[in-house]
Amino acid sequence: MMTNPIRDLPHYLKIFQIYLGRRMYYVFALAMVAGLAEGVGILMFLPLLQSLDSGASNSGNGEVPVPIEGISTHIHNFLSLMNMQDSTVGVLLIITLAFIVKGALTFWVLGYSAYLRGQLLRELKGKLFDRYSNMTYSYYSSRDTGHFINLINEQITKALLSFANFAKLGAQLISAMVYLVLAFVVAWRLGIMALVVGVFLLILFRKLNHFVRELSRKTASENGHPLTAMESEVRAVSPR
Repeated sequence: MMTNPIRDLPHYLKIFQIYLGRRMYYVFALAMVAGLAEGVGILMFLPLLQSLDSGASNSGNGEVPVPIEGISTHIHNFLSLMNMQDSTVGVLLIITLAFIVKGALTFWVLGYSAYLRGQLLRELKGKLFDRYSNMTYSYYSSRDTGHFINLINEQITKALLSFANFAKLGAQLISAMVYLVLAFVVAWRLGIMALVVGVFLLILFRKLNHFVRELSRKTASENGHPLTAMESEVRAVSPR
């Protein structure tokens, strides 16, 4: 029985890849590009804030402007190549464009994920119908009828929900990695602090994940019993 959620991720990835192929990796690739676009938008706030700080210093307050260093130097050089180092409007346009690209890619990720769920539904139900048609009567009689009804209705729905959550988790993990890299680039102490907090939360939620998984297995097992009882009652009251 699998109990480690980190080790489970490759397992689920292989299962979904059987039915969807390599198309599912497009979701993660688009999520990575969307995260990078958002990262560019966030980094562009640095020269904007520095320009505002420089303007306040030049207004006669007598404060020494903050020197440009670190990642801000590279951003300033990039803006200088575009002749936008002193243009607040230009920086705002870059920020706006970056977040528009991020929003468009996020919409694309969600839309393509919904398309893959439809493909997964078709694959699962098609293969399950094929298995039902090749099932022997001895195997059919050894199982409750509610088991087969629950399998093709309830469990396939849960499989689709599982894939949706898996794709969402993958996209959020990629976004978290982008944010973590940005934190290390801008301020490495902030990056270390975020990494420590993330590891602590991961350990904390592992126990909760195990508890929820056990409840899910029990729910899947019990869902077939009411269907079997209801079908038995219908057969009992139906005319011969």
